[in-house]
Amino acid sequence: MAARPASREIVALGRACDNACVFCAQGGLPREAAQDVVLPQPGAEGITFVGGEPGIDPRLEGLVARARAAGQARIGVQTNGRALSAPGRIEALARAGLTDVHLSIHGPDARVHDWHTGAPGSFDAALQTLAAARASGLRVVVVTVLTRSSFRVLAPMPRLLASRGVAAWCIDVPRWRGRAQTDADRVVPRMALALPFALHAIDAAEALGLTAFVRGAPSCLLGPFASRALPENEARGFADMCATCPSQATCTGVDGPYLARFGAGELAPCPDVARDARHAALAALFVGTGEMAPLRENLAVHPSPERARVALPVLGRPAPAHAEVPASAPKQTGDALRAILPDLFGGTKRD
Repeated sequence: MAARPASREIVALGRACDNACVFCAQGGLPREAAQDVVLPQPGAEGITFVGGEPGIDPRLEGLVARARAAGQARIGVQTNGRALSAPGRIEALARAGLTDVHLSIHGPDARVHDWHTGAPGSFDAALQTLAAARASGLRVVVVTVLTRSSFRVLAPMPRLLASRGVAAWCIDVPRWRGRAQTDADRVVPRMALALPFALHAIDAAEALGLTAFVRGAPSCLLGPFASRALPENEARGFADMCATCPSQATCTGVDGPYLARFGAGELAPCPDVARDARHAALAALFVGTGEMAPLRENLAVHPSPERARVALPVLGRPAPAHAEVPASAPKQTGDALRAILPDLFGGTKRD
């Protein structure tokens, strides 16, 4: 499987964060800032500062200025937008040399977004950061994580983002790492159920002129939008049937715990699809999830409901309830019911 393009380098500023997202792939790792930050040599596509949350690192403006002084032409930050919503913060970063913002917005309103982030007010802060970035002439792209609680409410997202000048949007299937693994049944959706909503939203985005991508879903579930799939930082996994699939070489695959939970019934071999290269510059801004917590191999995975039903033992006819009426007993009439429950019939027998 193709890895993340090396042309857009990432610079990690540690795992410290001011959100508590329900799907955080770093969940369980110590939340600490990076002690030493090494800036890469200038490259064609530039660099993106990631975390945790880079916005809470007081070194960010200085690091951006250093990168620009070293000749870096494109400098981005991957952010939830809370810290960067402070008055003057985005403007200062733009003056230092920031060129683009990779912003996380996980729902079309505060009710949805703030539930996912665990931070009341984070939706309004993200929109403030978006507005400030656009006013400062920065290019903004947005990522939305596809969860059990968000996939049914994706429809308003394209208009929300397009109306605010967002350059591109990516819908991300969560990785089974960190909190998304420990709380998988609360967070991770069944892909065959959630992806049709995601693809409909991508189609709506395209109609509005908003370039849209999807990441983390296998090619066979993307239909005509398979060409908009972005590569992953690292391969996920594959079912046995994927071995003969023509698209495996460029497919993201499926997380092993997902297959253990739901099986491979959703998957099927499909033709290989060439990735859409028309928007390569925008696609390069989506640098991925960064560092992830290790996969917890000892974490129990509940079997899918379908397989659970099949696996339940059948031990013969259940024991009858106490005083159960045998099938041979004579049938009772409505008069018998009146005798038992006279108040139900007003205490009188009707003709």
